[in-house]
Amino acid sequence: MITSYLFVPGNRPDRIEKAILAGKANAIIIDLEDAIAFNEKGKVRELVNEFLSETTLPSEPKLYVRVNDSSTPFYIEDVEMVSKFAGVGIMLPKTESPADVHQLVDRIVPDQSIIPLIETAKGVLNAYDIASCSNQILRLAFGAVDYCLDLNTSISAHGHELIYPRSALVVASRAAGLSSPIDTVFIDLSDEEGLIAEIRRAKNLGMFAKLCIHPKQLEPVNQLFAPSDSDIAWANKVVASFEDALSNGLSAIQLDNKMIDLPVYKQALSTLSGVK
Repeated sequence: MITSYLFVPGNRPDRIEKAILAGKANAIIIDLEDAIAFNEKGKVRELVNEFLSETTLPSEPKLYVRVNDSSTPFYIEDVEMVSKFAGVGIMLPKTESPADVHQLVDRIVPDQSIIPLIETAKGVLNAYDIASCSNQILRLAFGAVDYCLDLNTSISAHGHELIYPRSALVVASRAAGLSSPIDTVFIDLSDEEGLIAEIRRAKNLGMFAKLCIHPKQLEPVNQLFAPSDSDIAWANKVVASFEDALSNGLSAIQLDNKMIDLPVYKQALSTLSGVK
């Protein structure tokens, strides 16, 4: 189960290699966008090209490159560079419509996976159309910082302003048959309690992965998005009891004062399917 996506700046190939070898991130996103100064874009692109050319690409963690968005002068060269590496996926920032995805698909190879990063009101409203427009889309991701900038608001400690966009991406992903979307970054590296609270909020809304900006965020992300020991024990109990009931012609039972029927049984199976 892929739950953690770690951003690593493209100008630090040493950190990219370190992140790969550490194996704590489920996926690594080499960043050509926000982490790179405007006047360094071309040089860093060549640095990433050199790194990918000289590295045996791992099957795990999966590698992605976040290119610059299509409104910038760097987009075409970024995409042309990444398209040479079929095993490397692409994160597409500021995705607002299927046209943005189609423009990318036309420039890459059919095997490359795409993660559209939804960062604007328009992108949120078009989430289902984006999610369902290409079979190369792996899953959606949410960028709350730019989303709040677009809406002229800010991210609060309680996160109420993010309930709607998170839910919209969850529903769109499910309707399109995609895995759950990847939640936004948590920018305060000193606030582990805040990170944990945010993971729980996102998980309650149906998100089961998160973008990370520092390796120290990986452990809580991986741990909290995975089923707990108590979750696994309960799921096993539900599955065993319900399957025994089915063999005796029953379609609903009581277990520890809770009603167990087919949907609850399916939820238990889903919990167990996420256990490595």
